[in-house]
Amino acid sequence: MNNIMKKCCLSSLFLILSCYMMASLALEQEDKNQASLANYNPVLSADFKALLRTADVAAGEEFFMRKCSSCHDEYKSTTHGKGPNLWNVFGRKAGTSEGFAYSDAMRQSGHTWNFATLNYYLTRTERAVPGRIMNFRGIRQDKYRAKLLLFLSTMNDVPPALPE
Repeated sequence: MNNIMKKCCLSSLFLILSCYMMASLALEQEDKNQASLANYNPVLSADFKALLRTADVAAGEEFFMRKCSSCHDEYKSTTHGKGPNLWNVFGRKAGTSEGFAYSDAMRQSGHTWNFATLNYYLTRTERAVPGRIMNFRGIRQDKYRAKLLLFLSTMNDVPPALPE
């Protein structure tokens, strides 16, 4: 390999490593800026609120059935599966559904489930409630979370109003 090719390879490698390090630092800073729900009160962006208003509840139900129903039930019941039953999750204090063995982290998180806290939690579950039992990393795409949250909001005796 000639010297020019070696320099190009080294420059490319340096560029790749630099980008990786910058991305790692950005994620680390994001984690510091956005804490667990035990001491962070998330808010919904205007863009996410707009997604909620235009979300398709049937698509949210389909997403729930594919991604959530293996652990959570979507119907009104006092029984639980691997995860707690999600009927009346909106307005419920985290870790309080009777008859389910929650982690200490979830019981002590202190928040109440609403559109903002569920959205934050479902984005990155480990960041939102470190030490939780739920083995689910999160849903990164806003459009899927919006559809799911809209469906979850229908699973209440008195469905919550959409955020304005």
